[in-house]
Amino acid sequence: MENIKIKTHIGEDGILSLRLPISNQEIEAMVVYQPIIKQNHQESKLKFERLLQQYKGQTFTNSAELLREDRLSE
Repeated sequence: MENIKIKTHIGEDGILSLRLPISNQEIEAMVVYQPIIKQNHQESKLKFERLLQQYKGQTFTNSAELLREDRLSE
């Protein structure tokens, strides 16, 4: 089984069109989708500033620590 992850846009007609790097073979496909929530620059900047304030003065040995903490607070 192979996995291919893509980002695409589905228009008003609701039709999803896929071009896959596969040719001349039968396949079985399964579609799992997740809507993409678009944030504008200002929203991203505010979220980052809140994160900086929340952890002001703390030292992290690994940036992954900070990312995990941020995800837990959402």
